Amino acid sequence: MPAVPAQPKQQHDMKMHINILGWLFVGCGVLFGLLGITMIFAGQIINRLPIVWPAEFPFTMAHFAGWIAGVAGLTTIALGAGVAAAGSGLLQYKSWARVLSIIMSIFLLFKFPVGTAVGVYGLWVLFSQEGQEYYKARAASTMA
Repeated sequence: MPAVPAQPKQQHDMKMHINILGWLFVGCGVLFGLLGITMIFAGQIINRLPIVWPAEFPFTMAHFAGWIAGVAGLTTIALGAGVAAAGSGLLQYKSWARVLSIIMSIFLLFKFPVGTAVGVYGLWVLFSQEGQEYYKARAASTMA
């Protein structure tokens, strides 16, 4: 049986970090999708609440709040789809996935606390010198 050449430790570490980041992105994308669906559902419930509102409370505000919840849910689903696509691309070493992952990491910084942690980790992995070199080499080899 031929001996398998050993990978340098840095390459092995970067492979592990990129795989972890890819799966974190896929998991976050699924969670954001579920959160978005929940927000849309909550907006529909708000629109249909059989509550007698006080006279000083404009009744249309409840419908406006339901509409805002629906738009926020759709936006969250779109973000989740982008994050999941970036994670899938990272796992397959697609050339476009690194740029999309950087953009999604920046968006994730505002999703405190889990998104912030994943976003910081993503930026660290993707902007490190070893991460850039390793990813570019793997992406070029998968295109060939």
